[in-house]
Amino acid sequence: MTQKLPILVRCLLILGFALTVTRNAWLSDDAYITFRTVDNLTHGYGLTWNPGERVQAYTHPLWMLALAALYALTHEIYLTSLLLSIALSVAAFALLLFRGTRSLWTALLAASALTLSKAYVDYATSGLENPLTHLLLVAFLLVYLTAPAGPRKLLLLSLLAALGMTNRLDTGLLFLPALAYAWWTTPLPLRQRLGLIALGMAPLVLWELFALVYYGFPFPNTAYAKLNAGLISRAELLEHGLAYLDNSLRWDPVTWGVILLSSAVVLTRRKRCLFAPWLGTSLYLLYVVYIGGDFMSGRFFAAPLLVGVVLLAHTELRPAPFLPLGLVVLVIALGLRGPYVPLLFDGGHSAGEDAHGITDEKGNYWSSTALVQRLRGKQLPDHDWAREGQAARQHNPGVVPKGSVGFYGYFAGPQVHVVDLLALADPLLARLPPVDPNWRVGHLGRRPPAGYLETLASGENHIADPNLAYYYDKLSLIIRGPLFAPERLGEIWRFNTGAYTPYIRAYALSDGPTFVQRLRLTNPTDQPYVVAFVWNNGRAQAYVLDEASRRGHTYTVTWHITPHGVQFEGRYVRQLSAIGPLNDQETLNVGLILSPSADLSSYEIYEYRYWFRLDGERLRVAQQGIGWYNDQAPGGWWREADVSPAIQRQ
Repeated sequence: MTQKLPILVRCLLILGFALTVTRNAWLSDDAYITFRTVDNLTHGYGLTWNPGERVQAYTHPLWMLALAALYALTHEIYLTSLLLSIALSVAAFALLLFRGTRSLWTALLAASALTLSKAYVDYATSGLENPLTHLLLVAFLLVYLTAPAGPRKLLLLSLLAALGMTNRLDTGLLFLPALAYAWWTTPLPLRQRLGLIALGMAPLVLWELFALVYYGFPFPNTAYAKLNAGLISRAELLEHGLAYLDNSLRWDPVTWGVILLSSAVVLTRRKRCLFAPWLGTSLYLLYVVYIGGDFMSGRFFAAPLLVGVVLLAHTELRPAPFLPLGLVVLVIALGLRGPYVPLLFDGGHSAGEDAHGITDEKGNYWSSTALVQRLRGKQLPDHDWAREGQAARQHNPGVVPKGSVGFYGYFAGPQVHVVDLLALADPLLARLPPVDPNWRVGHLGRRPPAGYLETLASGENHIADPNLAYYYDKLSLIIRGPLFAPERLGEIWRFNTGAYTPYIRAYALSDGPTFVQRLRLTNPTDQPYVVAFVWNNGRAQAYVLDEASRRGHTYTVTWHITPHGVQFEGRYVRQLSAIGPLNDQETLNVGLILSPSADLSSYEIYEYRYWFRLDGERLRVAQQGIGWYNDQAPGGWWREADVSPAIQRQ
């Protein structure tokens, strides 16, 4: 009976975890980005986001392929993805409790930490790759910690690490230090060890070769979009990364409490075999902070928590009386101290969004995608973006730019070409730097360049800027050209070695002592007073160009903008004001005012707003800019608009 009791307790703990995960199960909008690719694949359009355009719009190839295999059988994505996530999450939990805990106390410790962690339970579902990462990570660590050294262990570790990295490449930081330690300590000749590593790494190598040939690039398009930070400084990203950590400490204290507890145990025990996975976790956490964290609260702390739990569960916790009981009580106390405990609350108890744009994604989509809503008879996803996509499928609007593309893209179907303005699924926008200073990590807004949407609609290159048009011709050959055409393979090499980077930089970035704007201004109204201006730091440098203008009148002006002020070239009636030194805490606005009266008491205003940075005597400007228009200034409403009918940049 005493031998059966620990088994019964473990089974009850697994049941409790399974019920908690099921009760908290949900899907994110981002998951539907992958679901669209899965749907395209099963309907014969290949591994694409928009058919006819080979772009890797997902970060998790192995997860995507697992979903695709099941979707081909079920032809239903909502329950398919949730049931697969729940099954993998429960399997990882059960494997840890039955094979990775040294005692009933460590089983209680592991179960308490994972079941009470908001990060871990939230991303045990969501439709993203976390459940598969967690299962592979538990299997890897159990082999690493318990299997005897030898060729079989080294091969299996290499294979599990390769599968984990194929599932998500940056998790390599969690796997590779332990794999390196196992390689170093395996008592085999060097050549044999290298051969085993190479054989085990075959899945990752094969995927990377496939991606390079099929997509033209070794990394997901999402990586190019998110890591292409443009004018965002490393200091700003580090600040956001630390804010991401702080958010987890406030919303989910047990996750970081257990990570720190595990670190203390590993460093005090001084066992080399424990140090390697701890080092991997530390490197991974540093990487998360370095790239700025994420907008999904806790998502990237779930895997480090799991590593910490496995290391604690593997450790013999008997250096002092009552220590195991004390640690279990400490973990439970930390878990219950959190304001959003998944064991006690579902996603209806939402944390919302903090000041840094970090969101409780489960709470955000709870009413739209939660499994409990489906069990109550609600048709899911119940979201405006999904309904917009369903309407687009019926009416086929052709090319549609969208800022949030998951629900919309999946339900719009393959006939609608969806341009992702966050660039996760768009090959050209991902390679342009963000132009919106109101950014948050994971949401680096782009704007379609002039002529790009027309290019996608017509199939002919209408991009206005010659440098960008040339760049897109080369990119288009890679993503649209015949797969094995010799000229395409040559362009893949040139693109990945940076041959065309100068062309996109010439379009996207001005970097020097002077930012020059040569403009052809056109009066699209019958307003008689025309004013050209540059605005920054609460001041304008403005010139009246005409006092008797008519519709269609044009004016050519040139602005020479430096950190210390502005010089104007062109014919004008009089100067109204001067600007002085610039301040890069605001945008740099270059535009046109049209007014019925000399006192400019009311006016229409067109302008481009440029995000810029001061670097000593240099200006670094995201020179694509964003067009804005207000037809009832100085009051009225500003809105983003195509201002090219009034302002043409030469």
